[in-house]
Amino acid sequence: MRAGLLTDTIHILEEQKTTSETGAQKKEYVETHKIKAYRKKLSASVGSGINANEEFIANTLVFQVRKYSFLNENIRIKFGKNTYSIISLDLQRDNTYLITCSKVNE
Repeated sequence: MRAGLLTDTIHILEEQKTTSETGAQKKEYVETHKIKAYRKKLSASVGSGINANEEFIANTLVFQVRKYSFLNENIRIKFGKNTYSIISLDLQRDNTYLITCSKVNE
C-alpha cells in the first residue's frame, strides 16, 4: 500500500450484550476502535436478484486497511452517517485487508 492513501477514518463497532435491571438482554453495537482506511470503491449494484419483479439495489463499499487482530466478519463499520456490515474480509500479500461491506438499513 502506498504511503498517504489512508485518508478516511472508519469506526469499528462490536456487538455487546447488555442486561437491564429487569433482566432483559439487549444487543447493541458499541464503538471500540477508530482506524484509518482507503476507500477503494462505492457502487450501487443490483443486489442478489429480482424477487417478485422488484429490484433491490445494495450499496457496496470496499475499504483497504492495515491488518488488525480485532477485525473479523462479525463487526460493523460506521463511515460517515451510515453503518455497514462486512460481507468479505480478504487478506492481501502486503499485510492489509480488503473489506467489502454492505449498507445496513436501520
